[in-house]
Amino acid sequence: MINGISEQDLKEFYNKGVLALEKKNYDYAIEIFSQIVSSKYDHLKARHYLHLSLKNKAGEAKHSFITNALNYVNRVFGTFSAEPMLKKGNISGALERLEKIISSNPSDTETLKKIADVFHKKGLISHAIQNLEEAKSINPNDISVLKKLGEVYLKKEDYKNAKSNYDTTLKINPGDTEALKALKNLDALGTIQREFNQ
Repeated sequence: MINGISEQDLKEFYNKGVLALEKKNYDYAIEIFSQIVSSKYDHLKARHYLHLSLKNKAGEAKHSFITNALNYVNRVFGTFSAEPMLKKGNISGALERLEKIISSNPSDTETLKKIADVFHKKGLISHAIQNLEEAKSINPNDISVLKKLGEVYLKKEDYKNAKSNYDTTLKINPGDTEALKALKNLDALGTIQREFNQ
């Protein structure tokens, strides 16, 4: 439905998705945003609203042991099937597989981290940050998410957010050597920048 669509039509289609989300018509919003990201995997806002629609649809329902086990198996097989696609450079296909995992479990931080990693490797830093921030909002104490956010913000030269994530890591695990090293490097970088600006 989306392939070959003009930018103007894509924008109108996107706006319909936002309207559907605002009206709590989550199924329609999910359908629209899924089609957009399937066609244009780097559409940052559509991916954000897709995840938001999925979360809102899922609500705050507690999952049973069986549901959690099925979600885990779904993640393992979905990630396993996405890996060969990534190796062959089929980014959109791999992301589509990973999004299927998110559609069944919108709070799957491991899959959000994997999606962020794909974007990070492609140099789409804002996309990586969005998915990592989403994972962080689900589990604010996930040290691997915090350190990856620090790394990605550092790459973006957003030193304030990089430092904040490394500081949070150290509040959770004061002996984390990676975070300590990163903060020392940030301090050194700040010193160098101050010397250049004098």
